[in-house]
Amino acid sequence: MKHGPSVGAGTPGGGRHLERQAQVCVETVRELLRQCLGARRPADRVLTAHFRAHRELGGRDRRLISETSFAVLRWWGWLQALAPNPDLAPPALLVAATLLEGLPFPPAGASWLRDCGLSEAAVARVAPLSEVGARWRALAPLLGVATADAELAALSPAWFAAQLTACPRTLPELQRWLQRRPPLWLRAQHGDRAALIRELQAADLEVRPHPRLPQALDLGHPRCDLRPLPAFREGRIEVQDLASQAIGHVCAPRPGERWWDACAGGGGKTLHLAALMGGKGSVLASDLRSAKLEELRRRARRAGLCNIRVAPWSGQAPDPRKPGFDGVLVDAPCSGSGTWRRNPDARWRVQPSELGELVELQHRLLAAAARAVRPAGVLIYATCSLLARENEGLVASFLAAHPEFAVEAFAHPLTGAPCEGGMLQIWPWEGDCDAMFVARLRRRQEHGAALP
Repeated sequence: MKHGPSVGAGTPGGGRHLERQAQVCVETVRELLRQCLGARRPADRVLTAHFRAHRELGGRDRRLISETSFAVLRWWGWLQALAPNPDLAPPALLVAATLLEGLPFPPAGASWLRDCGLSEAAVARVAPLSEVGARWRALAPLLGVATADAELAALSPAWFAAQLTACPRTLPELQRWLQRRPPLWLRAQHGDRAALIRELQAADLEVRPHPRLPQALDLGHPRCDLRPLPAFREGRIEVQDLASQAIGHVCAPRPGERWWDACAGGGGKTLHLAALMGGKGSVLASDLRSAKLEELRRRARRAGLCNIRVAPWSGQAPDPRKPGFDGVLVDAPCSGSGTWRRNPDARWRVQPSELGELVELQHRLLAAAARAVRPAGVLIYATCSLLARENEGLVASFLAAHPEFAVEAFAHPLTGAPCEGGMLQIWPWEGDCDAMFVARLRRRQEHGAALP
């Protein structure tokens, strides 16, 4: 797809530029839907590639495209009634997504309204409705949808409710949380936290420290790029969701220990483990995807952490002749259902037929990595999933096949409540964060171990 000259250039609010900005946003959303719903590519990667290919797009253009695109995907369960053919997604889709998301209506949106035959007065009547279902029921007839499905359950795949782990709140309440844009969480890597907060506030950022995890900083929804900030370039902050930070505290590594992060990915938890150890001891980071390890190396260098070693892992059982680790973390590949707030497209990309394959992979990785735990060592299993079969169901199956391990109680990092059963499901409302599952297991003293 080709775009014209910088659509954000020229006089701010100029009619011609706003018309072009509106059209580019519509075209990009159509391409995004083709890539996400058709080719099943992650939305963030699609947009990153798109912006890289279209450097003529200014900051306002990219912000409008990103916010509108993710709003469309977040509310797609309702909005697909407006676009039975995503390739021909109409401007009405963007109008509805903006209003459902509660975003300020953009100046470029006037063009979308004209295409829909709507007036700004009509938008002004719908936008103030506080209940999102009422907003959709009022808006849908104006956009040509005779019968609007405003059931919250329609905003997730039909298979989700049956697969969900036991939830302490109602399904509609959980769905409301999954529809909320998550805040950006940082982790203070090292240095004076109070000075860091003042530095971030001086950069016009709102910073709210977590009451129990002092290194966790809630930035809300900043509209600036953090990468140019000295704190980021010097490795003093890392972008890491609060739930992900909680996993490091369940691991609770001690200085001088040897840990293995078996499915390290981009390395957020690896860096956290190394920091919690105060740079003493060692963390081996591995992943099935070698490209992710390069990103991890860059992040470790930026953070100045020298106790991290990176090595590939095939997922096979380790060499039984070598000594084991004090702790092993298996943050397994999963459905990602706990990140649907942050990655709303993921709910439409995962197919129920794939869940069985994922569970088999999780079993295999956990069983293989468990062999690397020394006698009396710790094994941590984690997912960013809300599905029982990926979480407590998988742990139960693992324990049945591996009597040398037993669950170990720990305290909930975000609340301090005891987790006597050794397993914890972190819910979005417990910290305005992603949902994650974690289990802490201890290997019995009499069993041996091996190193990969």
